[in-house]
Amino acid sequence: MKTKTFLLFCLFLGMGLAQVSAQTVAKGAVVAIGVYEMTLNPDVSMNQFLDFYNNKYLPEWEKSWPGVKQYLMIGDRGENKNKFGSILIFESVAVRDKYYPEEDGNTMSDAFTTAAEKMKVMDAEFNKYVVSGIRTTYTDWVIK
Repeated sequence: MKTKTFLLFCLFLGMGLAQVSAQTVAKGAVVAIGVYEMTLNPDVSMNQFLDFYNNKYLPEWEKSWPGVKQYLMIGDRGENKNKFGSILIFESVAVRDKYYPEEDGNTMSDAFTTAAEKMKVMDAEFNKYVVSGIRTTYTDWVIK
């Protein structure tokens, strides 16, 4: 019985370690970091916004944008204190270019349009939380 318990423990430990190692950013991935100035609706608390964004918006967003993972950040210190930020992790330059073929970010690809169309309902809900928002800066970093 102890052997079975030990083997089961090893199996679960191995699965857990596999999950941890799967969360690393691979060489060749693109990490896009953007800074946003956003104003929440006066009736919306920060906790309400974060709950919506992390638990409803992001899961739908990641289904609509295959090959891309997104994280929301809030500046804690420094130049961007109290500003919102995002980290987009594209699997590769090719995946980034599939959605954003031009550096200016104004050229929308068919893949971008398709993903954006899938997010229309969720974007309408997002607009209930945010009065205004604009990306002020961004940089795409390629992992070497």
